[in-house]
Amino acid sequence: MKRALVISYILTLTLLASSQETPLTTGWRAIRASEVTIDGGRLTTADPDPAGWMNATVPGTVLTTLVNNGQVPDPWYGMNNEKIPDIWNAGRDYYTYWFFTRFTIPELDSTRQVWLKFRGINYRAEIWLNGTLLDDTIREGMFIRRKFNVTALLNRQGYNRLAVRVEPPLNPGNPNGGQGGDGTIGRDVTMQFTPGWDWIQPVRDRNTGIWDAVTIEVTGDIDVRDGYARTRVPGARLPGELQDPAFVTFSAELVNPTDRLVEGEVTVSFMGSTDKKKMKLEPRSSVTYKFPEMKQTDPRIWWPNGMGQPSLYPAVITFNDKKGNTLDREDLMFGFREAGSYFDDSTGARVFTINGQKLFVRGANWIASDGMLRLSPARYEAEVKMHAEMNMNMIRVWGGSITERPEFYDACDRNGILVWQDLWITGDCNGRWLDTVRKADSQEVRRMYPDDDSLFLRSVDDQLRMLRNHPSLYIICGGNEFPPPAELDTLIRRKLEAFKGSHIYLSESTSPELLHNTIGGTADGPYNIREPLWFFTEKWHPFNPEIGSVGLPNMEGLTRMMDEKDLVVPSGREVNEVWRYHKYMGYGGMIEKLGEPSGMADFVRKAQLLNFEQYRAMAEGYTSRMWDWYTGFLVWKSQNPWPALKGQFYDWFLDQNAGFYGFRHGTVPVHLMFNPVDSAIYVVNSTPKERKGLRLEAKLTDEYGKEIWKKAEERAVEGYSITKVWEPDLGGSTAGALGGTQGGTRDGGQGSALGGAQAEGQSGTGTGVQFLKLRITYVSTGLPLDDNTYWFPRNGARASLTSLPGAKVVGQMMKGNNGKYTVDLANSGTVAAFFVRMKVIRATDGEMISPVFLDDNYIVLLPGERKTIQVDVTDVREDERNTPLLLHLEGFNLQPVIVRL
Repeated sequence: MKRALVISYILTLTLLASSQETPLTTGWRAIRASEVTIDGGRLTTADPDPAGWMNATVPGTVLTTLVNNGQVPDPWYGMNNEKIPDIWNAGRDYYTYWFFTRFTIPELDSTRQVWLKFRGINYRAEIWLNGTLLDDTIREGMFIRRKFNVTALLNRQGYNRLAVRVEPPLNPGNPNGGQGGDGTIGRDVTMQFTPGWDWIQPVRDRNTGIWDAVTIEVTGDIDVRDGYARTRVPGARLPGELQDPAFVTFSAELVNPTDRLVEGEVTVSFMGSTDKKKMKLEPRSSVTYKFPEMKQTDPRIWWPNGMGQPSLYPAVITFNDKKGNTLDREDLMFGFREAGSYFDDSTGARVFTINGQKLFVRGANWIASDGMLRLSPARYEAEVKMHAEMNMNMIRVWGGSITERPEFYDACDRNGILVWQDLWITGDCNGRWLDTVRKADSQEVRRMYPDDDSLFLRSVDDQLRMLRNHPSLYIICGGNEFPPPAELDTLIRRKLEAFKGSHIYLSESTSPELLHNTIGGTADGPYNIREPLWFFTEKWHPFNPEIGSVGLPNMEGLTRMMDEKDLVVPSGREVNEVWRYHKYMGYGGMIEKLGEPSGMADFVRKAQLLNFEQYRAMAEGYTSRMWDWYTGFLVWKSQNPWPALKGQFYDWFLDQNAGFYGFRHGTVPVHLMFNPVDSAIYVVNSTPKERKGLRLEAKLTDEYGKEIWKKAEERAVEGYSITKVWEPDLGGSTAGALGGTQGGTRDGGQGSALGGAQAEGQSGTGTGVQFLKLRITYVSTGLPLDDNTYWFPRNGARASLTSLPGAKVVGQMMKGNNGKYTVDLANSGTVAAFFVRMKVIRATDGEMISPVFLDDNYIVLLPGERKTIQVDVTDVREDERNTPLLLHLEGFNLQPVIVRL
């Protein structure tokens, strides 16, 4: 029995010539360390007794393994998290675990070197292989890679036994309801949100474990590591133009782990050209070699999303011995781009530049893909793609979380998303404010966190080496709303001076380097729902790193995160404990202005309408004052790392809510928009390049499609411009509502509704909703560039939006190929189909699948209007993608419609 259990988790490494690195992801077992009576030496000399060991998830955390083995319930569902012991009460030993696996290796000749690599362990670790402790010093820190030459320790014929003893952070903190609990987790160099925040409950094990990849790498007598392509793009460039030369300097660290002199040649190959250098490496030595700068004629420049193409180039650095044998190679992917910034006194904020062009920043804050660090390239790709689909150009990785994994940056590289990467400091834990919750240490002591400055600095150096090659990595920020301690901040700044032109350093996210705060208080926020008009009239922080609002998920997301009995409509302060536990943010009485909800589904649908209006107004309000009041803004936040009920464009299950599409409509790079301040229509170009050959169209109708006002013209639109085009005839009423008004005061309370638009001489039949359709197309092709619809309820009667007469929509799939479908929709009735939501469901059981990408959603179709919708399910799991699928349509005045895909 013992033999069968042990052999069941053997991993045999397959080291292929084309891939010198093999992941160690299967065959792991785990057990609480207190249940093991022998040390790591004995544990890895003979097979341990399998009793008590369970299958382990690596990479993963202790909590992930416990969940996957049914030892604890899914903490993301309902209030299950309260059933799991917290480390503060249970003690660090409770979540201290041994992880064990064994593997065999193929036959290797004497010239091969074998390396064991760990890309992330939280927080302390002992690592044993075949009876030997690999490092006689216990290493700490969540953001340190570990790499060991294990050539001499390997069993060439039998099994190799690997055991890792993982301990939690030294200061896990009391999850007492504060931001980061009592804040003491800031003493360690680890993620600070795990004791809980105002958008997540505590992660009980503080994400202890082997949380990132474990691999075996095979090289020759030289190990090539940390290859780097440092680019220079001098001058101001324009996307899509013939480019002046750009320049790149390659470098890499060369390590000789042997006891003999190694002679050979290091080579870089790039775009058909090579550069070589003969080298002699002394025994047990390492050297960083930098090649002479290379010139690229007419380069393809890497541009952020919305400005141009994010072009990437491959390169390879190799080391060959004197006989021409390749000892090791490192493949690189990089982009030609130049980072810069300057302070603009007229706005009182920093202007960021890319390739010599200023960049109006429109992006979002990001916490982590998953609060339990179940990270995957596929999920990273889908999430980053969503940001690109929203026309964002930047993601800020918030300081209370992690340095994201290379696969995240790979996705940002491909999608043209610049990354602002905070380091592991927050104002909450690190003493920005006096706080009675944080009694463990004084404010002065907390301001000196972390305890080990050397570890923090080594972590910065290591993570920068891992990530610096990505063109998406743009800003390094010392911390969220607070800088690292002064001496540490100075050392980090000095380290990053070498990256001027490649990366920008800010000490903190609300630094005077970023903006002059003339409002008072922390230079970010607010974080709750606003009247749409507020975003156009209330001058706020000139660069806002955090401005947030609501974000209730769709009904499907709610049913996945709680029991049916807990799906209760909140009313005022009456919010059930499950909703409170999942951090519900209310809508300030605005939902009721749309009509008293008839049930949960109606409540959620009305919340989606507010989500759409809120985020479109936010985007357009900031854009309307581009380079005048503002240089950019980042939404707090685009997502949550668990199923939460606030501040998000898509839920943890990767289903987009209506805010996703509202923001997307408001941020089209060349955009036709309605400004509620003067009831005028403007065309905005937020890119540096003039756009020619455009046709602009505007049409105002009633709900029956009757035309009230119409304009069209052809024109060019200058770069970085905001131009008034038309003043539509709104019948003299106050068009204070952008997409209809909702109440809400500056502090999220209930306010008065502003009047909607009413056309002069309207008959008064029906509910009296007017629709303003704005559209930009290319004259040469007729293809759409921008499509935007606003709605104005008569006399500000918001309930009329949700009580339109019944509409009729028919749909037909026109074509489909490899998970991408084209669907034709038509309004065949006599009244506008309002706020039509589409989702893809399985034909077998009607369950929704995600992530699905649609080029539009939550749409308005006027009578007789047709619209082509692109549906992309290629990011859905293959087994779901290959089942019969249906496109399901529903709306305020539309009975469900099904289109077979």
